[in-house]
Amino acid sequence: METSCKLSFHGASGNSCPHSLLWVEAPCSTTNDGKVAAPDADAVESTENNNSQLADTVIYASSGVINLATSHTTTSNNCITSVAKTLITRTLDHSSAPLPSIEGNNDAAAAAASTKRVLARGEAVEDAAASRSVTALAWFAANGTVAAIDGADAASSPPPTSSSSNNHLVVLISEGNFNFTQTANQKNALQLLADLSLPYTTIDGMDPDQREKRNELFDISGIRGNYPQFFLCKGEGYEFLGNYEWLESCNLDELQKRISVTESGCQEDEVADKEEQTNDGKSDSSTSFGIVSAFSDGTATLWNWKNNELGWVEHVLIGHDPDPAKRAKHHADQDGLDGDNLQESIADISAVSLGSNTTLVATASSKGIILHLSNIASQQQEDVYSRQISHHAAASVHFVETSKNECYLFAGSASPRHNKVWVYTIPHFSGKDMAPSSNSSAWVTLPVLTICDPICHGSLLGHQDWISCFAWLDNLNVETNGEDREEALLASSGHDAKIRLWKFATRASSSNEVVEVIDNEDLTTIEGEDEVDEAIIDDLEEEEGEARLMVYHSGSSTAVSLEALLLGHEEPVTSLTWRKRKNINEKPCLLSSSMDRTILLWMDDEDVWAPVSRVGSAGGILGGSIGASLMGFVDARFSPNCNRIVGHGYGGSIHLWTQEELAQLEAMETDEEKQEEDEEDELLNARWVADPCVTGHFRSVEDMAWDPEGEYLLTTSTDQTTRLWAEVMVGPSECRWVEVGRPQVHGYDMTSIACVGGTDATSSDDGVPRHRFISGADEKVLRVFDAPVSTLRLLGSLKQSRLASYNDSNITPNEDSASWRVERAFLPSLGLSNKATADQEQESSKFSGPTNDDEFAESLDTLERKHVDFTLPSERDLGVTTLWPETRKLFGHESELVCLDAYRAPLGSDEPSLVASSCKARNDVASAAIRLWNAKEGKCVGILKGGHRSTVSTMSFSRDGKYLASSGKDRRICIWKKVDGDSLSSDESASGYELAAAADSAHKRIVWSVHFCPSMSNIIASGSRDGFVKVWKVCETSDEGPQLKELLKFEPSTKGGKKSEPVTAVAFAEGLPDDIIQYGILGIGTESGRIEVWAVPVSDDSASKEPTLLHAVAANDSHFDTVKKLSWRPLAATNNVESGAALQFTLASCSQDSGVRVYNISISI
Repeated sequence: METSCKLSFHGASGNSCPHSLLWVEAPCSTTNDGKVAAPDADAVESTENNNSQLADTVIYASSGVINLATSHTTTSNNCITSVAKTLITRTLDHSSAPLPSIEGNNDAAAAAASTKRVLARGEAVEDAAASRSVTALAWFAANGTVAAIDGADAASSPPPTSSSSNNHLVVLISEGNFNFTQTANQKNALQLLADLSLPYTTIDGMDPDQREKRNELFDISGIRGNYPQFFLCKGEGYEFLGNYEWLESCNLDELQKRISVTESGCQEDEVADKEEQTNDGKSDSSTSFGIVSAFSDGTATLWNWKNNELGWVEHVLIGHDPDPAKRAKHHADQDGLDGDNLQESIADISAVSLGSNTTLVATASSKGIILHLSNIASQQQEDVYSRQISHHAAASVHFVETSKNECYLFAGSASPRHNKVWVYTIPHFSGKDMAPSSNSSAWVTLPVLTICDPICHGSLLGHQDWISCFAWLDNLNVETNGEDREEALLASSGHDAKIRLWKFATRASSSNEVVEVIDNEDLTTIEGEDEVDEAIIDDLEEEEGEARLMVYHSGSSTAVSLEALLLGHEEPVTSLTWRKRKNINEKPCLLSSSMDRTILLWMDDEDVWAPVSRVGSAGGILGGSIGASLMGFVDARFSPNCNRIVGHGYGGSIHLWTQEELAQLEAMETDEEKQEEDEEDELLNARWVADPCVTGHFRSVEDMAWDPEGEYLLTTSTDQTTRLWAEVMVGPSECRWVEVGRPQVHGYDMTSIACVGGTDATSSDDGVPRHRFISGADEKVLRVFDAPVSTLRLLGSLKQSRLASYNDSNITPNEDSASWRVERAFLPSLGLSNKATADQEQESSKFSGPTNDDEFAESLDTLERKHVDFTLPSERDLGVTTLWPETRKLFGHESELVCLDAYRAPLGSDEPSLVASSCKARNDVASAAIRLWNAKEGKCVGILKGGHRSTVSTMSFSRDGKYLASSGKDRRICIWKKVDGDSLSSDESASGYELAAAADSAHKRIVWSVHFCPSMSNIIASGSRDGFVKVWKVCETSDEGPQLKELLKFEPSTKGGKKSEPVTAVAFAEGLPDDIIQYGILGIGTESGRIEVWAVPVSDDSASKEPTLLHAVAANDSHFDTVKKLSWRPLAATNNVESGAALQFTLASCSQDSGVRVYNISISI
């Protein structure tokens, strides 16, 4: 069997902290076969540098995972952003320095080993993984610019390269188009061309460098201000093909024939260019992009984009690498660096690329500021040089690359008072300029690069609390008294809620000016100077030409002065970002986020800086669910096109806004030049419309359950919420999983969930209605919930849009016309039960403040059956308008609930659907009993006693309901069999099930998971902390009754260097064809977060066969903490028809790392 696996969804919020959000143009992720995935973002470009495609990508951290999310515009004009790729570091040690070699002293060696734990990659440690999270992220590009850490700091992306064809397609677009329809058409057109692999070149009408070409194309088409337009390039001439409507109606096969692709003559040029770059001392450009990440345990790693085949490759800056040969340099004793300082939690990180393989990284922590230089000479040699330039606490660092063979480093102090912005410059020389100047000495000398010692030029006073963020805007070219001068602005802010703008004015200096170099010993003593009263320093009058600080360069000098003081936030400012300008005459625009729950846009209006737009919640959220932005935003960024804003909420959710055009019709008829003139007015009067958020659990996800027909997935977590995930169409044949509901917001940590509804869409009298679930929490009560009409209407619309995309003429949206269902539910204040109500304004308007939940509810109410337009809920709507009413409580357990499982009786059957539940057994054998509940009547119909002596942690019904398996802490697997002819009544003494078989000490450690095979009801798998997976068979014998026989046992293939890898989740897939019924497809989840898929023999002669590993999920696509549960999507929703010899499956997993992941798995027989 051949198996392929693709991560289709990752939902997690986790913890959130400042400096952990980016919005950049990043390479598209690769598929398992090494091919570049289709682009799925606003801007898509082909580059020669990395031979890949660039897409607008939101990069954010959730706990220990780096998420790369891209956007799609659906057919219903919903802009969906979801995670397409994840990066997970496997370096989990707390020490970067190697352990000392102690000969003849075993006690000393043991003591050293106990204090500095060195763990291999892939080895998960419970305490380390649980407490370890990403604290900061930074992006860099290999062209030497700090690309896209702030919008204005990013170097402009490489222009699209012309196709190497004789005839190729030219697409005229506008990256700054504020027409929503045209923007959506551009995205859809580029997506379609990429899917068809048609070579094309894009011309950006808003790019000043391409304006002449744009006007030429306008003259050819006779259409102006309308995008996109399509042209066929024939040598020197162009042929106008049509607009977007033409693309929708044209014969794509004929278009492909007209485009003759010839690649000769191009590959040799590319090879020659690469050889020339290598000879000039520049390495190949396969590592053009990178992410540096910092962690709470002091670890720092660097992710380099290598190429389409390798994708993202991790390099360790601070941390343990199991292969010492790859670490030519170590951190210990370098430039007086104390190894203990490398174990401190990193507050901020910044990076600048000095070449394809050389990156300079700065980290800030309570121990000071540390520089790391990473030089990746080859895959076999990686050098890391480190030095500490300050021993005083710092809260932020920020690199800025200049054109003077040097880079700025700004650092913000974290003192109780008298905080400063420290200004450093770090000269570096390459090529012919290898020799450092007389005023600087070499720190690191490489074959093609020399990095000099950092120079501290002083500090800027003014901030009265921690300085936590910076933003740099350059190219403010001005002319004063006939003297050319370069100006730039540095924005700084922090916990004092004030934003300061510092002007950096650079002019040429005479050759006799002396550059004062401060020795390293004096760098820390400067911070002990007599302090100035910072409360009045901003009131000091500055004479013309007077500066707060002078920075001297080789041949020039920079005067730094205070430009403006921005007041508007009431709580600490967490991030600053400049809007990328299209030309130097455009007015600067600054974006700031704060813990006061607002994101502000600032502009200079007649020399007065003032906020011109505000997004977020000005008055705060008075109500709403757990995980909303109750404590504000920790970060915010502009999109690369600057027409969207992303904000990182304190609870971990990603909020997005799109700039809406005020006069849509006028923009369609307006010439391009007029749009540029009116751009400032549009910013001043812009309306920012909220898009659906990227949401997820922010604590451990304990359990999950599929809808019986696989239409949606329910997950429950210790963040006290139950969330509903469904597929949303984002293209002709692509879906994204999105949180579309939050059925339960509770006051206790959630532990378990089970769907108990039938497979029919209507509420019949002979069965349990569909869309019903039961949940358990750290309480003694089970709660039953039924879906409201508004949720069913939204689910029906999503289903209708999916079927319509596949041209299915038999569209039957899922609508439940049962009269007993309520329209909506609400959560009363100080209550734990969701109440049913038809009044949509009863609680939402009273407790949640101004929201757009009424608009969302109205869109659901007015939704027609054959109209697929719909509005997805925002983060605040999820906790208000998507709640399910609680219809029943089930009492009986004496302690907190642990696990649930459900048996759904076949439609038309006389037997009831059942739910089994267990609770914590606190040294009481009686509380270890299992309770059975009638799912329809909500009554306890049986108590299963005598099977276990301690807590039952896992249960599983067989598909036919004949058996119930249970296990837990006592390591005993019990098989409960349904008693023939015994009806399940409301009498608790008549349980209907009896203990038929048991295996004492089935495993050596606690059994975490058991699951029956759907195709063979007498086959069961178990996973245990002892690291083994066992497959059992329930053998029916007429003499001795049922017996539990062990068929085989095996270990997971990935153990991370440990003796054994605890198995925490097992699950069989359903829907295998009859010709391979002798095998079962078994999913395995481990304590380290890894997931594997095995083919397990389940026939009578299984003893003679060995299990086969079909696929081990890649480390970056796996969880980084314990897998809590695996669940295969029901066959009814997977369309699992045999195409050739491939079987399609969908596997969902949840983990202690707060993540929910969905995998599309294809198995070729």
